[in-house]
Amino acid sequence: MCVIIKVALMYCDISGAAGVWPKRCTVVSKASLRLAGPMGIVMWLSNTICINRSSHKDAISAMQKASAAAKRDHVSVFIFPEGTRSDNDNLLPFKKGAFHMAIQCQFPIQPIVIEPYKRFLDHKNKVFEGATYRVRVLPRIETKGMNESQVDELLNETRAKMVEAFESMKVSTF
Repeated sequence: MCVIIKVALMYCDISGAAGVWPKRCTVVSKASLRLAGPMGIVMWLSNTICINRSSHKDAISAMQKASAAAKRDHVSVFIFPEGTRSDNDNLLPFKKGAFHMAIQCQFPIQPIVIEPYKRFLDHKNKVFEGATYRVRVLPRIETKGMNESQVDELLNETRAKMVEAFESMKVSTF
């Protein structure tokens, strides 16, 4: 089991991680996506953990329940740590929920970075060209023995490694 984190660039990001998806895994997502047509049905069928981002108290409560369930049921959890999609080529600040969960469960963090889509996808002009893109699975970051006082340290270490990988994928080509 682990807490899988991947930056959110667009709605179809989950498909980019399909090749590394563990057998027993659920997703944490914002609750409003349940209303996004077919995506809502998929979320319901896959037992997605929905977070009400408009209420900090409710979001924390949902994450605590998700942590307990993940540990009890031996399930990995997939989280987009930014909490929203980035409309540019930069990573947004990470929220702390994934890191609290990893420490509470004593699950390692599994960072995943997908190269920026701008090489083949132009949102502004609504142009998509078929392409092969790269997914980089970074080394796991262990949390065994860590406590809640180390959440910021874990977040900063993880984000720094993901930013480094993301930036290197921006400039390199196949």
